[in-house]
Amino acid sequence: MFALRPQRYFSGGIALLACHLALNLVHASPALLPGVQPLPQQRLSIWGFDIYDARLWVRPGFSMASYSAHAFVLELSYLRSLEGSAISKRSIDEMRKVGAFSRDQENNWLKAMLDIFPNVQKGDRLQAVYGPTTGTEFLLNDKVIGRIQDPLFAQLFFGIWLHESTTAPALRQAWLKGL
Repeated sequence: MFALRPQRYFSGGIALLACHLALNLVHASPALLPGVQPLPQQRLSIWGFDIYDARLWVRPGFSMASYSAHAFVLELSYLRSLEGSAISKRSIDEMRKVGAFSRDQENNWLKAMLDIFPNVQKGDRLQAVYGPTTGTEFLLNDKVIGRIQDPLFAQLFFGIWLHESTTAPALRQAWLKGL
């Protein structure tokens, strides 16, 4: 009977630690960009497969119609493993659907993303911090993994989710309702 008590305290400690970690994750994006608040988390599923949960962190006054004029953070929590090269190539394909860019830009951006994006595992969290004049800073599980300091790249990259021509309109619509 005495052996059960330490176990109870141990599991209580685990629960407290889990709560602490969960609270820290919820507040990670404001640490990256002060003053941001989360819009409702949305799940991206393709052909019935859950890919990631997406959360957009914005400051008061954010406008979806002029998203490229505001600083914000996009957070993707992966629900499955994906190769970094697949993420990079799909990003270029999606960016082309929201805006035009040259073959040279495509090659430069693809190379940069291939250098930055690692293979992700279920549970990994990718954050992308947008600045209207500074481009994009990428973090994986709260560690900086790279930057692309091209404002056009940043505008088109975030357009994957925020532009009216997105291929994920349900995500965008849900965030619009949350503003």
